[in-house]
Amino acid sequence: MRKLDIESKAGETEITDRLRDAIINRQEFDAGAPLRIDALATRFGVSHMPIRAALHRLESEGLIVAQPNKGARVVAVDEIFVGQMLDIRIVIESYLARRAAERMTAQDLSHLETLRARHEDAVAQGDAPLALLANREFHAAIHHIADNRDANLILERHWRLISALWRRYGYESDRFAGVVADHRLLLAAFTAGDSESAAAVTAAHTARAKLVLLNRMRKAALSSHPQPAGEQHDDVSR
Repeated sequence: MRKLDIESKAGETEITDRLRDAIINRQEFDAGAPLRIDALATRFGVSHMPIRAALHRLESEGLIVAQPNKGARVVAVDEIFVGQMLDIRIVIESYLARRAAERMTAQDLSHLETLRARHEDAVAQGDAPLALLANREFHAAIHHIADNRDANLILERHWRLISALWRRYGYESDRFAGVVADHRLLLAAFTAGDSESAAAVTAAHTARAKLVLLNRMRKAALSSHPQPAGEQHDDVSR
């Protein structure tokens, strides 16, 4: 690939990331807001080409909808949107873990052990961004071993969106310990060649991540729109 092509691709990725973050953080782009190419090109100081590429990518992620003769509009990034996206990931990731367990080699296990240790080192150092990156590398390696192109394409489509959501809503420090424990259980299942346990651990792992993220979204919504004192509920009573 030529240098110009690489630079153009990097620029498109940056614009996509910035626009995605702006939508998730609701910076001028509430649900239903129109996304006009001319206005976006002026906002980001670029030509129409990277804007079109960014809109195409965000449409594939489900963040925007494009209608004929009406342009693109922002969708509601709410609990329903996020929950449904993560429900799909639970099914696909557990399937890929089962398939990976059936295809796992000694070399694959050694590589996953290295990635697991890298993740635990990042957690021990309290480096959340590095821990999140190492976590992605660990699971990406499992998906690569599973070798199902279509399933991987679906997961790949949303990973930047999910990362942006964690940045927006934060990541509870005690969750890292749970991730470490899940990775160890998953490696134990792979080592034993137990595909069903690998699938079960992965499903539970992704389901917990879903619950944590949705809970943080609810807390953020309540803090921005606090209920009147007479309408507040005691979680303990539920």
